[in-house]
Amino acid sequence: MVHRLAIFLEMHQPRRLRPNVLNKLCDLRSTEVSPSIISSIVFYDELNREILERVSSKSYEPTLEIINEIGREGFKVSISISGDLIDQLMMWRPNVIEMLRKLVNNGTVDLVAEPYHHSLASLIDNELFADELREHAETIRALFSRNPVVFENTEFLFRNDWGLIMERMGALGVLTEGVDWVLGWRSPTYVYGIPNSRVRLLLRHYRLSDDVGFRFSNRSWDQWPLTADKYMAWVRATPGDFVLVGLDFETFGEHHWRESGIFDFLSWLPKEASRAGVKFVHVSELVNEDPVDYLDINTAISWADVEKDASAWLGNELQVTALNHVVSIRGLMERSGLGKVWRYLITSDHYYYMSMKHGSSGEVHSYFNPFGSAFEAFKTLEDVVIGIACALANKGLLSRGVS
Repeated sequence: MVHRLAIFLEMHQPRRLRPNVLNKLCDLRSTEVSPSIISSIVFYDELNREILERVSSKSYEPTLEIINEIGREGFKVSISISGDLIDQLMMWRPNVIEMLRKLVNNGTVDLVAEPYHHSLASLIDNELFADELREHAETIRALFSRNPVVFENTEFLFRNDWGLIMERMGALGVLTEGVDWVLGWRSPTYVYGIPNSRVRLLLRHYRLSDDVGFRFSNRSWDQWPLTADKYMAWVRATPGDFVLVGLDFETFGEHHWRESGIFDFLSWLPKEASRAGVKFVHVSELVNEDPVDYLDINTAISWADVEKDASAWLGNELQVTALNHVVSIRGLMERSGLGKVWRYLITSDHYYYMSMKHGSSGEVHSYFNPFGSAFEAFKTLEDVVIGIACALANKGLLSRGVS
C-alpha cells in the first residue's frame, strides 16, 4: 500500500490574442512596425490583466497562503509555473512570485521545468523544444536560485525522443500521464524508465487526480462530498510505491470556488495524511530510485482529454492549419526582431481553443476560453499571422528579406 504522495500543480495562464487585428496591423506605417507596437496590438492585455488579477485573488494568493501554513505540518508540493504566467505576474502581480519564492526557500515547494511558453514546441522542432526548456530552466535559476531536475512537457506530452531531449537539458525525471493503453497491466504508482536513457518516468494517477480536479464540486457524483480523510484513505489503499496527483493550480479557488470547500479540503490534507500514515514528497525525491520496468512510448501521450494524446491541439484541420501558418512565418518574425512575439504564438492554449470536441473534454476546453467558437479562435490567430506578414510587407521586409 502507498505511503508517499507527490502532488504536482501546474500554474499557467496564456497571453491571449486580441480579435480582429488584421486591419490594424496592415494599416501600420513602416516606422510603426516594432516589437512594442506589434505586441500592443496583438495581445489582448486588458483581458489578460483582468483574468490574472481575478485568478490571483481567487486562487494563487489564497492557495499559496494555505500551502505556507500547512507546510509547517509536513505538506510538500511540486509546482511548474509557465514563462507566459511569469511574464504576466512580473508585469501585474509580482507579489505572487514573491510568495512562491518564499515557499521555495523554506523547502515546501519544489520547482519543475517545462517549455517556457507552455508551447507546442516539441511538435514543431526538436531544437526549438530544447531551447524552450533551456529558457525556462534558466529563468527558474535566475528567479528562484534553484536548478530543476524534474521536467515536464506541455500538458504532460511525452514520447521517448522528447524524454531524451529533456534528459539532455538536465532532467533526471520526467512527469507524464499514466495512460492505460501504455501501462497495460502495470500501475502508475511506480518509477519507470525509457529505452536508452537514464531519465526516470513519474506517472500521474489520473483517477485520483480527477477526483479532485474534475469531480470535487459534482454533487451528482456518488462520492460527493469528497473530504480529506476519505481521500487519504483512498491514497493509502492504493497498491504501489507512491501516488502522483497532478492538477491545474487553478483547481483551488477558480475551477472549484471557495464555497465548494476546496480550501478546507487542502487545509486538512496534512492532518489526514498523518493519520493514514502517508508522507508528502517532492517529485525530485523520486528520481534516484531504480525503475521497476521500462516503457517504450513512440506515440505522443498527454494528460489532456479522454484520448490522452495530442488531439487536444492538433485534432482537427483548423488546428493543424493554424499551427502550420504560424510555423511558416517563424523565420521572418525572428529576423525582424519579433522572435518573442512568435514564441507566444505557439502557446498551446491558442490551439486548444480551436478544439471541436464535445462532452467532458469539450467542457474542459471552455476553461478561460475567450472565444465563442473554434472558428472564432482560428480566425483570431489567422488575423495575427496575416496581419504581421502585412505589416512586415509595409516595411519592405517581405520583398527584400531581413539582414
